Amino acid sequence: MAYFEDVGTVIYAPIEFIWAYLVSPHHAPAHAKSARGFTVRETAGATSVVASERRLGGRWSPVVSRTTDFPPFCVLNEEIEGEFQGSKFVLVYRPSGTKTRIDVYGDVQSRGSEPAEARRTFLRMLGQAYREDAAVIAHLRERSEPE
Repeated sequence: MAYFEDVGTVIYAPIEFIWAYLVSPHHAPAHAKSARGFTVRETAGATSVVASERRLGGRWSPVVSRTTDFPPFCVLNEEIEGEFQGSKFVLVYRPSGTKTRIDVYGDVQSRGSEPAEARRTFLRMLGQAYREDAAVIAHLRERSEPE
């Protein structure tokens, strides 16, 4: 087990705007440099199982994630196939006017890395996803439309 937390990240948009973005057609393409080939395998209520490829260490690797959304306050994620199979994390969204704080807590599992290296790699991956989302959200905010 490689527990981690990444707290205090801020996106400069209200929580409602962020959740509208997360379900908009802009979300998946925002990650084109770090993930591709998103395919929803199944959906049951608020839970989806999604297959994709993720760029790790300069190579594309298959991954399958189970994600449960509890809008507008959190997302639960479990990696069920791939390099980080068995990893689980929660993203907690906290509104603060025109900003939203995002805290992430989790446990990283890795078949190919020691716990400390797996934690560093996973946090870099989450950081990349944040930067990609934040850039698209900022652009959409200028246009005032998450759709």
